[in-house]
Amino acid sequence: MNIEVRYYSKSGNTKKIANAIAKQVGVSAKSIHEPIQGEIDVLFLGTGIYAFDIDPELKEYISNLNPANIKMVVVFSTAAIVKSAYEKAKKCLQDQGLTVSNAEYHCPGHYMILRKGRPNADDLKNAEQFAKSLINSL
Repeated sequence: MNIEVRYYSKSGNTKKIANAIAKQVGVSAKSIHEPIQGEIDVLFLGTGIYAFDIDPELKEYISNLNPANIKMVVVFSTAAIVKSAYEKAKKCLQDQGLTVSNAEYHCPGHYMILRKGRPNADDLKNAEQFAKSLINSL
């Protein structure tokens, strides 16, 4: 199974989760600035929420993904206030013609004085468990 992990992270919160997921599935997490090569069975795609939306740079990245080369996208996210980036990311991904998993992983992220210390060790462990469970279910 060909698996890739890509993320967009301004503060490093989503990058931490991306690294935990990548470790569990045996690949390296890469920023969205590194292109995807070849066909992918599962793309774990991570983002934070910035001003109550996903960043325009991530939207641009999604608009350049080729649905013929990616079987399924799994969204993971961090945010200090908002519950999840899933719905915003899912809409952009589906508008691009990509299949989006119903499963998602989200955890709080640290921003200024909010959610200090997050994501923490438990969040990273939960991200690893999420990835393992998802891959085992395929």
